[in-house]
Amino acid sequence: MKVLKILLYLALGLVLLVVAAVAIFAMTFDPNRYKDDIQRIVKERTGRTLELKGPLELAFWPSLGARVAGVVFSEHAAAQPFVSLDSAHASVALLPLLRGQVTVDRVRLSGLKAQIVKGKDGRLNFQDLIEPSGEKPAAKAEKKDSGGKAVAFDIAGVTIERAAVTYRDLNTGQEIALNDLKLETGRIAENAQGKLEFATSLKRNTPPLDAKLALNGSYSLKPEAVALDFTAKLDESTIKGKAAMARAKVPAYDFDLNIDKLNLDRYLASAEKKKEPAKKEEAAKKEEASPKDKETDAPVDLSGLKGLNAKGRVEIGALQVQGLKLAALKTEIRAADGRAEIGPHSANLYEGALAGSLALDGNANRVTLKETLSNIAIGPLLRDFAQQDRLEGKGNLALELNTAGKTVNGMKSALNGTAKVNLRDGAVKGVDIGAIINKARSAVGSQPAQAADGKERTDFSELNATFAIKNGVAHNEDLDVKAPLFRVTGAGDIDVAKSTINYVAKAAVVATTQGQGGRERDNLAGLTVPVKLSGPLEAMKYEVDYRAIAGDLAKSKVGGQAKEAIEKNRDKVEEQMRDRLKGLLGR
Repeated sequence: MKVLKILLYLALGLVLLVVAAVAIFAMTFDPNRYKDDIQRIVKERTGRTLELKGPLELAFWPSLGARVAGVVFSEHAAAQPFVSLDSAHASVALLPLLRGQVTVDRVRLSGLKAQIVKGKDGRLNFQDLIEPSGEKPAAKAEKKDSGGKAVAFDIAGVTIERAAVTYRDLNTGQEIALNDLKLETGRIAENAQGKLEFATSLKRNTPPLDAKLALNGSYSLKPEAVALDFTAKLDESTIKGKAAMARAKVPAYDFDLNIDKLNLDRYLASAEKKKEPAKKEEAAKKEEASPKDKETDAPVDLSGLKGLNAKGRVEIGALQVQGLKLAALKTEIRAADGRAEIGPHSANLYEGALAGSLALDGNANRVTLKETLSNIAIGPLLRDFAQQDRLEGKGNLALELNTAGKTVNGMKSALNGTAKVNLRDGAVKGVDIGAIINKARSAVGSQPAQAADGKERTDFSELNATFAIKNGVAHNEDLDVKAPLFRVTGAGDIDVAKSTINYVAKAAVVATTQGQGGRERDNLAGLTVPVKLSGPLEAMKYEVDYRAIAGDLAKSKVGGQAKEAIEKNRDKVEEQMRDRLKGLLGR
C-alpha cells in the first residue's frame, strides 16, 4: 500500500508538473515572434504574399485554438489582394483529438473578401493553389488514428458575417459581386442535423442586375447523402424546396421545387431588354442611313451538363422567360451523361395550353424541341417572344425543331425541323388583300381606288400552313387562307437566321352577290392578285404584280364584257366617225 501511495503521489506530481509546464508555456509563448517566418514560408511555397497585420492569439487548454486579425493573401506574383479578412477564430478540443476526433467549436469569420478573376487565357486566379506542383505528388493517405479508423470531424457550427465575393471575367468584361454575405449553420458532423441561414445581395454589371437572396432551412448529414429542406426569398419570388446530394464518385442530385412566380429575364445574361415592336422599324431605317457596329453574337455553351447527374421536378405559378409569359408550369428534369431533358412539361399561356419536351446535349452543343400549343392567341405570343406584330388569330401550333452551334446566330442558321400552323378568325398585318382587289377592280372603271391608311391588314376566317425548316430557312408551299371574298395560296421562304422574308401570296377573288359591290366583284371572279412580300420582318414590304393582274383581267368576265361591247358598237362608232369626217370636209 505504501508503494502504491508513493506511485500515486508521483503520478499526481507528474500531472501537476505537465499542467504547470503547459501553463507556463502558454503564458510565455509568443506566436507573434514567428509571423515573419510564417509569411516567408508562404511566399516560398506559393509565390504569394501573406500579410498578418493583427496579432496572433493562441489558446492551449481546454482547447487548442487560434485567433487572427487583419489577414491579406495576395495574387500570385502580384501585390493585389486575393483574399482578406478582418478576423477569424476557431478552436479544437484536445482530449477528443487524442482519440482521433476533431471536435471544433464554432468557426467564426468576419469581414472576408475574395477576388476571383478569370483571365484572358481562361484560367482562374487560384488554380496555382490547387494544381499539383512539378514534383511527383505523394500518394494520398487517409487520415487515421492509431486504431486504423478515419478521423471524425465534428464542428459545432460556422458563422460568416460581413463577407463579400467578387468575380470578374477579363474576356467578357462581366463582373458579379456578392455583398453583405452571411452564413450561419448548426452542427456539422456525420449523422448530424442542423439549421441553416444564408443571405446575400448580388450585383452584375452587364446586363445590370441587383438582386437579393435570403434562405433558411434545415439539413441532415448522413454517410449516403446530404439533404436540405428550405424556404428562400429571391427578390419577389418565394421558393420552397427539397434538395439532396448522394455522396459518390459522381455526386447525384435530387430536388423538388415550388416557386410562386419567377421572372427569369431579370437574371439571364442573354435576356437583354428588347426593343418595342413599334421602334424596331424605325431602328431598321436608321441603320440604312448610318453605319452601325454589328451586334455581338451571344455564345451558347452546354458543356456544363457534362458530369451532371440530377433529377427532379419543378412547379412555377407564373414564369416569364425570353418574353414569354406562362402560368401553372409543371416539368420534370433529368440530367446524365452530358445530356438533360426538360419534360414532359405543361403550362398555360396566352389563353391556351402548351405541352412538350426540351432536350439539351452538352456533348454536341445540340438542342431538340418538341412542342404543341393548343388554342393559343398567336398575336400577343409573337409580340412578347419574337417582337413581331404581323399575325393575329387563335389556334394551334406544332413544332419539331433541332439545332446545334456555339452561338445564338449559329444555332439559328443550323435550325432544322417542321412547323404547322392552324389559325382561325385572325389577320395578317402589313398587307390589305381586300384593298388590292378593290384597286384592281377600279382599274376597269368600277370604283375609285382606295388608299391604304398605314395600318394595312388582311382579315381571315381560317389560315393553315406547314413549314419545312432546313439550315435556318422555313419553306412553305401549302398556304391556305380563307376569307369571305377571296382565297389566298402562296409559297416562299422565311429566313429565321437573318429575320427576312421572300414570299409570294396569290389572292383569288371568290364570286358572291352578297353586300355592296357584289355584282362588280362577281365580274372579277377567278381573278388572281399576286403579292410579293420581301425584306426584313421588322420592316416588311409588299409589291403587287399589276402586269399579271392585267393579263388575268383580259381573260376574266370583265375583259370578255369589254371586248363584247366593243364588237357590238363597232358599226355605230364607225358611222359616227364618217359623219364627223364629212362635216370637216364640207367646211
